[in-house]
Amino acid sequence: MKYSLLSKYRSQLMGLAMLAVMFYHAGYLELGLLNGPRALAFGGVDIFVLLSGLGLSMSLTRRKQEYGGFLVRRMKRVLPAYFAVMVPYTLYLLISHRASISTFFWNATLLQYWVRPAGQFNWYMTGIMIYYILTPPLTARLARSKRPVAILLLGAVLSFCVCEIIYRDGYWYYMDVFFRIPALLEGILLGLWVCGERKFTRRDGLCWLAVFLGGVGALALFATGVTEWATYAFAYTTVPVCLVVAWLLDRLPLSLVKRALSFLGENSLEIYLLNVSLFSEHALLRRFFDPDPGHYIYFAASLSLNILLGCSLHKLIARLVKGRALRR
Repeated sequence: MKYSLLSKYRSQLMGLAMLAVMFYHAGYLELGLLNGPRALAFGGVDIFVLLSGLGLSMSLTRRKQEYGGFLVRRMKRVLPAYFAVMVPYTLYLLISHRASISTFFWNATLLQYWVRPAGQFNWYMTGIMIYYILTPPLTARLARSKRPVAILLLGAVLSFCVCEIIYRDGYWYYMDVFFRIPALLEGILLGLWVCGERKFTRRDGLCWLAVFLGGVGALALFATGVTEWATYAFAYTTVPVCLVVAWLLDRLPLSLVKRALSFLGENSLEIYLLNVSLFSEHALLRRFFDPDPGHYIYFAASLSLNILLGCSLHKLIARLVKGRALRR
């Protein structure tokens, strides 16, 4: 086992996370006993956050970057895709009387997460921008610390306390960003370890196993009805799961699967944005095509179309950005 496997198979892990997210969002499926596994797919976003932290910390470690320049580059990467999806979708909500004109302002400024207007866009873009703002100082602090794991544990405790406060006071909808801070810190630390070529020791394995069991314990509480615990669980199961999956990808002859997952990972932002907007309109889309009562065929068709449109959008934006750069 090597920590560098997380970097080597980062795209494949993001592709797997994307499939998990799409499966989780398919709440209309008649799954019966499989509803439990579908609920576990909730952790797909935690994988995104972890791998984002890993990739960003590696980039910051290997190349000196000014804080402002770092943020501008990240915004140039994600905002074109966001506006390409958000604008037409918000227009649709406005026409269907599910949003007001002011919703455009809140969505365009990424303040919708805090204001929560009718027709607000998904929380993830606001969250990822917050993570971008936090990553450079957190990376610098962890890099110069002699006890980075202690900082990670402190961050986890503070995240837990903040989430408990906002949950108890009825602001549970703000937890999406805050309970994933541990996953971000884990990703940053792992990125530093990959750059430093840290070895994966037996002690590391035991520690990550203990973390995984703690996360499973939290999920067990969730299964018995203590629902808020579920939000903390995935941040602590994510690293062990990613390490095991990366190890399997490295050992097993899965070249076709690797290429497919890598393809999904490289286009995951656009696929995700479409999944939480256009393809969240299940009641509307199923009027046109939903041939079986379990909705399985519809799920397969919508998933395939979601991926196809997401990849097409990714290519289109890349060409437009490249063309604009050449004209300068």
